[in-house]
Amino acid sequence: MPMHTSRLPKISVIHAFKVAAELGSLAKAAAQLALTPAAVSQQIRQLEEQLGSTLFVRTQSGVMLTETGKEYLRYVTEAFDILHLGQQNIRHAAATPKLTLYALPALASKWIMPQLSQWREHCPTVDLCLHGTHAPVDFTATPADFVICFGEDRYPQLDRQWLFTDEVIPVASPLLLTRYPQAALLKHAPLIHLDWGNEGRFLPDWRSWFQARGVPEPSPQPAFSFNLTSLAIDAAVAGAGVLLGQRRLISAELSRGDLVIIDEMSLPLSKPYMLAWPQRTLNQPGSEAMISWLTQLAAERAT
Repeated sequence: MPMHTSRLPKISVIHAFKVAAELGSLAKAAAQLALTPAAVSQQIRQLEEQLGSTLFVRTQSGVMLTETGKEYLRYVTEAFDILHLGQQNIRHAAATPKLTLYALPALASKWIMPQLSQWREHCPTVDLCLHGTHAPVDFTATPADFVICFGEDRYPQLDRQWLFTDEVIPVASPLLLTRYPQAALLKHAPLIHLDWGNEGRFLPDWRSWFQARGVPEPSPQPAFSFNLTSLAIDAAVAGAGVLLGQRRLISAELSRGDLVIIDEMSLPLSKPYMLAWPQRTLNQPGSEAMISWLTQLAAERAT
């Protein structure tokens, strides 16, 4: 047999092989495919030549797969299963409009998630797909329709909507308050720090807060540091220490009493949160409703 090439066989040829392999007969495959047995035989021969391998051996009752044929059938079956799944998903997507929103993980889990039921009320005919990511969003390589980002300098080539500028405020769990007198809490309790890397300079830290409060920074105490805001919030709820929490992102925890404000002194972040989208997004059903909904959420006063 000639050497195989990297060029893929025609899908009709692969399909003929699959049907013949499943039925164990070229004649039965021909009947199912509305072809002549000779045409199916020729397609199988073309496939074997292109692959450089024998796929069938002929028997008195029909055809039987070789070991190579069995292995190839596994790949072919999986490929057709994926194609069928893709077809079903495309049909579903065509029947049900969907918008895909990318956001920073903490915004997705702590700000948007508690409000998801409002989206269904706001726009009942459009599905919402929510992705949490810290990575820059490439609108040409992902299904993203919108992104919520930190800072006005992000995505300058896209249409953008200012949402809100958050502030940080010291909070702790009721559990932690049972371990330390509130008057001495900030002097002796562990402090929770956030490490945002390069973006950290836009997030007020404990040193900035103590300076703004006009009180001496306490001597170093055992502390915790996290690179994810959601982890820091969960640690504070668990009683690990005192957190400078973003008011918007701890709203649910404050409402439930999982966290309590221990000092009303707050500091604003140096950058706002923005909603950005490419022009093509406005052709999507529900796009205007999405902009309106998120703007409305941002306008609501945080706890």
